[in-house]
Amino acid sequence: NSLRCSVQITMQISSSKISLNLFNFGTEAAMFLEARGTGLVAFYTQVSDVVINKVEVNNIVYQPQNHTIDISGCRHSDTVHKPGTVVNSDPQICSNVTCSETATLQTSGCGPLEHCQGNGICVLDTMLDSTCTVTGPTVIDVHGHMNSIQDRCAYSLFSTPLLPDFHVLGNFRDRRRKDVSFLDSVTLRVDGHDIHLEQGGRVQLDDSTLTLSSSPQLVHGVQLSKDQTGVTAELTNLNISVFFDGNTAQILLEGQAGSSVGGSVWKL
Repeated sequence: NSLRCSVQITMQISSSKISLNLFNFGTEAAMFLEARGTGLVAFYTQVSDVVINKVEVNNIVYQPQNHTIDISGCRHSDTVHKPGTVVNSDPQICSNVTCSETATLQTSGCGPLEHCQGNGICVLDTMLDSTCTVTGPTVIDVHGHMNSIQDRCAYSLFSTPLLPDFHVLGNFRDRRRKDVSFLDSVTLRVDGHDIHLEQGGRVQLDDSTLTLSSSPQLVHGVQLSKDQTGVTAELTNLNISVFFDGNTAQILLEGQAGSSVGGSVWKL
């Protein structure tokens, strides 16, 4: 990390002139000791009367000597831990707390679509019914968390490793208000083709307009249909459906695992 500030403490001990420097690098820290004189000079860092670090200089002849040590660490439950070490681990709930290389506490565990089966093993939920809703500038993910889109860009709303060539994108633009972005259209990207669900129930396949009805029409593995409420696109083999009525989009997953749905909305 970048150097943010430093403190220098100078002192005279017997015939030695001591300079102790403390450097702050955000979450990291270092201590530099320089001594001019002869003899041993040592400084200790302590937390709750426990010695954590020691820096020393032992001059045999009268000349300047110095020594620098890294004093970075993480505090957890009144205990200091060195960077790169495990602070706490509970395999029964798949929880791990570590002190990172930059001296920050990091907690890891099972993902939002996983559960812990014990022994530190996370497994994907095999059955999961969930809905991601996008309306106006607001994205409500499958966990009920809300994100707000601030600009006029395309964002990835859904992807799955089960079908790497399939993505659902939300395209945001301003309408009457220039300071707020609204969901303008939804794009299904499949096998290198773009299916655009647009305003007024219009559906475009690349540069061609599709004529749809309430009877599903199969287009590149996607069943498309339209009625008075809006347009629906379904991938029946993965139990995924996308509905768009011109204002609101809903992505419904039934029994899906390992997918990214509206939880992490990525700008394209």
